Amino acid sequence: MDRTRPMPQVGRGELLAPMMEAMSQLAEWGRRRQMRKSFGMTSEALLRDIGLTPDDLVGALAQPLDGDASDALVKATVAQVGNW
Repeated sequence: MDRTRPMPQVGRGELLAPMMEAMSQLAEWGRRRQMRKSFGMTSEALLRDIGLTPDDLVGALAQPLDGDASDALVKATVAQVGNW
């Protein structure tokens, strides 16, 4: 090892970023699990009353974990409202 060259400095952000991303994805997974549990007991008619279809729910929950499924449901609801 060449001791004349300085070792590259790694900031805390570079070390913590992957861990924070993993924690964020884990939290999103937990929220989606709760959504599946809550909406799993909901009838199709009730979903329509709140402006969603079962396909909207499936699509939101199928997104990658780096996205927010609840945001996708809000966007789907707004899109359904525009159909009235």
